[in-house]
Amino acid sequence: MDFTNLEEKAREAKLDYGEAESLARFLNFQRERRGEPPVPADYGQLCELLSEIHLEVEFKLDGHRIVANVKDGAGGSLVDRIGFVNSNIPHLATTIGFGSDNFEVVFRADGIGVIKEDSWYEFFEHELDLENVRRDCENDRDAINDFLQDHFNEHIGPEMEDPFFDPSGEDCELYFETGSNGELERLMRLFILTEPNIEAYEDEEVRLYAAIEDTEPHLERSDCYFSERLEALAEIALSENRPVGWTWEYNDGAYNRRSGYDKFAESLTWNIGEIIEQAPAREKMAARRDLRKWLEARGRDMARFDALAERGRVA
Repeated sequence: MDFTNLEEKAREAKLDYGEAESLARFLNFQRERRGEPPVPADYGQLCELLSEIHLEVEFKLDGHRIVANVKDGAGGSLVDRIGFVNSNIPHLATTIGFGSDNFEVVFRADGIGVIKEDSWYEFFEHELDLENVRRDCENDRDAINDFLQDHFNEHIGPEMEDPFFDPSGEDCELYFETGSNGELERLMRLFILTEPNIEAYEDEEVRLYAAIEDTEPHLERSDCYFSERLEALAEIALSENRPVGWTWEYNDGAYNRRSGYDKFAESLTWNIGEIIEQAPAREKMAARRDLRKWLEARGRDMARFDALAERGRVA
């Protein structure tokens, strides 16, 4: 159901997760504007919460979905009763294009704005006088569209907490806050070559994620090679050679969340088979000696890491 379309005349609908959550968030958005504290919005309590707010609509659970139904004797459609637009509040709407996607944006005359993406809705405040917009654009639909699009892109989008519409300029190219890429590469090769029985895992790779905001650089545990020994050695190397970097990547919206941009740490990978194949015999033979010297220079006991290796690989 499109809660921004007054042409929707249905009086009953089965709401999906995004629609039901959006109704609760709209309630709390309005409360915040009035300086009131938010109300708990647990999905299991939504029926009760929404029924208290919308007295002429019945809400009931049907499995994992919520069915909303305008009560007998009450006029209007569901959009009239619980939608984000209604016939009592004038509004203007436009479409914002982003890449290959388009999103509907509504500016209400009461200063509330609505962004619609499939069944998810976001809300914002604006200071536009819609009558002035119509007058200045001589009530021309194309001119109004252009004005609203420019206003959103210049004044609304950049202020939103979620970098949903334009994360440009936010990527951080991989760099080393301390140490160097070359030294980290050398050490990771050394650690991998000295891993017990590493030849059995030549089809796998080791993956390391760079630091991002409050998250430290770390080895990935799933879908790649990982062991407690390798992790302990990598922690020492990363304390001296700290990579930082991230990118914004678009997600197309899982069932229980809206689409948008997520921040992902840059990664460095080492193919185990390639390292074994490319390492000269001399490097392989000297690897354990070189590792011992490197650890001793930092006051570390090689025996501790040998003990970790005896626990075996972490699945």
